[in-house]
Amino acid sequence: MNTFFEILFFGFIVYAFYFMFTFKTKKEKEYEKKLKKSLEDEFIIDPETGTKLTLEEAESGHWIAHDNEFRTIPETELENLPTEDEKIAERALNYLRKSKDYRKTKLTDEQLDIFEKTKILNSYDDWHYSNPFEFKNGIVFLPAPELHGMTYYQDTYCESHLMYWIKIDNINGHYFFREKSSGEKFLDLLRKDDELEINDYECFTLKKSHNIILIKNLLKNFENQKGLEIEIDNDNLFIKTTKLVNLDDIYKIENIIKNVC
Repeated sequence: MNTFFEILFFGFIVYAFYFMFTFKTKKEKEYEKKLKKSLEDEFIIDPETGTKLTLEEAESGHWIAHDNEFRTIPETELENLPTEDEKIAERALNYLRKSKDYRKTKLTDEQLDIFEKTKILNSYDDWHYSNPFEFKNGIVFLPAPELHGMTYYQDTYCESHLMYWIKIDNINGHYFFREKSSGEKFLDLLRKDDELEINDYECFTLKKSHNIILIKNLLKNFENQKGLEIEIDNDNLFIKTTKLVNLDDIYKIENIIKNVC
């Protein structure tokens, strides 16, 4: 009799562990359903160009992109993407792909060297990039900065943001602005030590400029704007978002650039 209960108890323990490791939330089940549907398609989409490829072409590594730089992914195909974040990012990329104001490009070694020296990207542990476009006033691309050792639950943070680079009048100085932490906001109540001020942004002076009036006029375009990192380095203006690439941020930065240029 004891043996029967021992077997029953052992079976219960095995079932409990099985349930624990195989249980899926409603969100996880929906993700797997969409992923399975996307894998059942006879083609995949190259994220760099938007080109639709057969599985054979993707595996071979050889295909013709037809030089269609304005290629977009139809909304019906976007709906098959597994997550909402992927849909948001691809809709933003669709905007850049189809707009006649943007043209797909490749970053040169000289341009990459400039980006690698920015305070913005050097503030992260590492970064890579994708989807560079050029436009009348400069370049936009998608850097994916990494932060390591975030929390117990998230070891590494990494997602694609937006970063714009445009040319401005030379200020002969170097400044970096990012949104203030709660601690910095509190300290500012006791003592304001920033050389230049934008609401809710901390100013880091890397090289002082004597052209303060020009800088202040430039910074007026960023008043009441949230979620940005801004760097002014001589005749270079860099503007980067701090969350996943999306259409609202593109519109926001486009409006800023219209006033700056």
